[in-house]
Amino acid sequence: MDAILLVGGQGTRLRPLTSHRHKSLVPLLNRPAIEYLFEWLERSGFDRVVLALGQANEDLATAYPAGQRGRLEIIPILERERLESGGAIRNAVKTAGIAGRFAVLNGDVYVDFDFAPALAAHIEREADLTMALKALPDPSQFGVAVTDGTGLITGFVEKPPPGTAPSNLVNAGVWIFEPGLVEEIPSGAVRVEETLFPSLVARRRTVLGHQFSGTWADLGTPARYLQVSKELLGTRNEIAPGVKLSATGSLSGSAIGMSSQLQMGTTVQNSILWENVTVSAGAQVIDSILADNVFVGTGAVLQGVVAGRGAQIGAGVVLPPGTSIEAGGRYD
Repeated sequence: MDAILLVGGQGTRLRPLTSHRHKSLVPLLNRPAIEYLFEWLERSGFDRVVLALGQANEDLATAYPAGQRGRLEIIPILERERLESGGAIRNAVKTAGIAGRFAVLNGDVYVDFDFAPALAAHIEREADLTMALKALPDPSQFGVAVTDGTGLITGFVEKPPPGTAPSNLVNAGVWIFEPGLVEEIPSGAVRVEETLFPSLVARRRTVLGHQFSGTWADLGTPARYLQVSKELLGTRNEIAPGVKLSATGSLSGSAIGMSSQLQMGTTVQNSILWENVTVSAGAQVIDSILADNVFVGTGAVLQGVVAGRGAQIGAGVVLPPGTSIEAGGRYD
């Protein structure tokens, strides 16, 4: 079975972290986030994965060229114009020669659930489309699906205001397509979430919602990216090779990338540091994300800060929570 991985976006919601790095290459516990999707696809029995690459995605195309990755064959396809999800699916199916049933995944999610029951239900119910659904306490930031007593989807609500959602089941960005659906995607650059899916439901086609209980997270914003990292880490640390740690520092629940250094008396807690980050003596970094080559000056205090590549933070400054520093920027 083939899978299409929608990785053509520009990662605008994740900026400044994605100003110099594709969103699928953003490190999750010091590994590119896309690696977790590859592993899930391989565990789930897929044979090929088509990377639907958009414009200015050359770094991802270089990192994962055509060829084998374990049992999984990678097929990169570069789009010449912006296609949105619908156009990307249509282009991937045609270019890669996908003939049978296939799956589609959003490239900015983390998933870890048993795919086999979803596929079995899709086949048993003779569904046209099956959508993986995840129950969340607060679904207001996501697309919500409404189902009937048999599991069929009867409607969608996009980002309902808190407390108004008719369901707590969100679209997890994992879909099973029957091949004939491709011809029903409207022409041009369209989103299937806004065109094909509501149209199928309105025409009473068999659109199945498969609720799963495994791990799922949307990595599309710095806050969500930090949250899933915290959940995966717990209280432990993930420390890459070449990291220099001072014996007098405090480190907990954090991922520290290659060649970074934490000097004397530093505190780093529940944070993500990419490669070659320097935290100078006595500085505190809490609930923050620091991209590669960020420098934190002596005694600085960061809490809830996001800093892009090469940002410089002066000695002794206390940054307001929620501060975002652009790549190459400076805060004194």
